Amino acid sequence: MTLASIANKLPFDVSQTFIGGKWVAPSSSATSKVVNPDTGEDIATVPECTATDVDRAVQAAHTAFYDGPWINEFSGAQRRDAMLALAAAIEEHRKNIELIESINTGKPIVDVRGELDDTIDLFRHFAGYADKVEGRHISSQANANLQAYTTKEPVGVVGFINAFNYPICLLAWKVAPALAAGCTVVFKPGPQTPLTTQYFAYLLEQTKLFPPGVFNVVLGGVEAGQALVEHDLVDKVGFTGSVATGKNVIRSTASTRMVRMSSVELGGKSPGVVMPDADLDKTARLVVMGCMSNAGMNCNALTRLWVHRSIYDEFLPKLKAAAEALKLDTPQLEHTEMGPLIDRRQYERVLEYIRIGKEEDGASVLTGGEPALGRGFWIQPTLFYNVDPKARIATEEIFGPVLSVLQPFDNLDDVIETERKSEFGLAASIFSHNHRDITKFTRRLRCGTIWVNTHNPLYSFLPFGGFRNSGFGREMGYESFDGYLVSKAIIDDLS
Repeated sequence: MTLASIANKLPFDVSQTFIGGKWVAPSSSATSKVVNPDTGEDIATVPECTATDVDRAVQAAHTAFYDGPWINEFSGAQRRDAMLALAAAIEEHRKNIELIESINTGKPIVDVRGELDDTIDLFRHFAGYADKVEGRHISSQANANLQAYTTKEPVGVVGFINAFNYPICLLAWKVAPALAAGCTVVFKPGPQTPLTTQYFAYLLEQTKLFPPGVFNVVLGGVEAGQALVEHDLVDKVGFTGSVATGKNVIRSTASTRMVRMSSVELGGKSPGVVMPDADLDKTARLVVMGCMSNAGMNCNALTRLWVHRSIYDEFLPKLKAAAEALKLDTPQLEHTEMGPLIDRRQYERVLEYIRIGKEEDGASVLTGGEPALGRGFWIQPTLFYNVDPKARIATEEIFGPVLSVLQPFDNLDDVIETERKSEFGLAASIFSHNHRDITKFTRRLRCGTIWVNTHNPLYSFLPFGGFRNSGFGREMGYESFDGYLVSKAIIDDLS
């Protein structure tokens, strides 16, 4: 199955972008190819937006915020109803969106269905906040003639730069709380995976409930992204991606004429700990899926595994069997459990890390370590064992289906102390039924999300984000919504 087979169902022109409530041709004739990771074949040609296009989009969002009805006339209930209508439109078109997303990303279709469930839920969840923006009345502390209160107001124009690995779902993480708060948006998808963002823009347009300029799309790579984060009319920047690019985003928001707010969700090297009392068969499957889900292209992927010495030799064969049982096949088939890497660059990067693990880090391969299926950008699920905790494959984010089982440990305190020194702090997990060990691990480890006897589940009502080089700010949960609001103090002298 190819994208061409549903081309007649696409209700938008992929050669255009969405700015100011209209589908428009970019200012440049430059284009880029969108590739099917399963086969390596081109499936679409999309425009490369320039700084000029970004300026048009930001100006449209600025006008919509300061002069348009979205925040100045719409009630919170009207924004809520618009978002609920958008969620309904996504649900109505979900089969097309799922197919496009699966072909464009290489994700198994079963996984994409779950991501569409999450996307719809996120818009419905945050719609519920739109009419609940509240301030405080503060009784006079120093002067009986003063009346003071606060209001919460949207931050303004938000520029988003998205990652390639969860195109439609990460869009919902960012856009849903921003729209609920009353912000306007300029959104740049990952250059490898723009198609469902365009589809989303079409559905938003079709609701006829969002004023022009409330949501805008710019396509492209570095030029468009840099222009967006440096634009003085952008009030906040939200970014998901690599540590290096995230640091550049942060610097850019402070180095232009206007200092802007930012929220960045960056890399991770999430550890998992298997204690002696864990259910080893169940844990082996959970660990493998915690690492190999989305072919390991998860910022929170479980890629660094500690196994207690007393169960190390018993656990490794179970882990190997679970990895080798994963079904790699055409992503649109129902039985497929793992897909390919996103593009050739990422494919070659992961193969290079596998070489480093074998030749430089001196790690042993338990299974995998080779290309798979003889096409596209497929790599076998790869397990290394007896890995030095300081090895490159154990400390650097690979973003692929590679798990490092570290040298066995004896004391949980030593594991916690080692992990507290990590440059990352996004996520972690522990597999145990010992309440004391679980409490010690969850209290002392400085990570944004810690799972117990599972790894990966995320929910719209819980915040997600990290510490240190994993970034700052939170996605999802009330914390995300509150991040698109700022407090204003009003002081009224009644004398």
